[in-house]
Amino acid sequence: MNQLIFDFAAHDYPSFDKFLGTENAELVYVLRHKHGQFIYVWGEQGAGKSHLLQAWIAQALEAGKNAVYIDATIHPLTEKAFDADYLAIDKVDRLNNEEQALLFAVFNRFRNSGKGFLLLGSEYTPQQLVIREDLRTRMAYCLVYEVKPLTDQEKIDALASMAAARQVTIDTEIFEYLLNHWRRDMDSLVQMLDTLDHYAVMMGKRITLPLLRQLLKQQETE
Repeated sequence: MNQLIFDFAAHDYPSFDKFLGTENAELVYVLRHKHGQFIYVWGEQGAGKSHLLQAWIAQALEAGKNAVYIDATIHPLTEKAFDADYLAIDKVDRLNNEEQALLFAVFNRFRNSGKGFLLLGSEYTPQQLVIREDLRTRMAYCLVYEVKPLTDQEKIDALASMAAARQVTIDTEIFEYLLNHWRRDMDSLVQMLDTLDHYAVMMGKRITLPLLRQLLKQQETE
């Protein structure tokens, strides 16, 4: 399983071009143009941190670099990380003690050699992390950015664009209702859009507000 994280191609990851919203323009610019050897991004769940980490890795892979993306909730951090030119660690707050020690060593090697780029992501700021203190001091090397979530209007515009790409007509009031009566992060909203689309096909009906209410009621009882 661990080897798989080194075998992804760039097309397996999202791109910067697909990242939505305008509030994070400076961060996207910094990541695209490699301004900073160590970067730490944080923000609420669903804000787009994983998208940015994966897009950063995709860009490096396209440039022929040895680039590694690790989701700390799925893949262990191992000594193979030392071989990476670009290393992105998602959900860094979930690293265990052994992995934290390894990340500390990665910081030292990258900094002392002047080679290697490190991008870390978490829901928490570096100060809020429950981690080894020596690792926290290394994180002081990082440029720190908050990944700001989309505004409600940006979420609605994004969902409408996704629906249009599927050639599905959905009234704006349905997206507004979702924002007020469903989970508000984009991952959950996109998943619900997909579920609603399939539900409408299964029921042989067009997507309407009553149909959405019916689906949400079923979701609550499951």
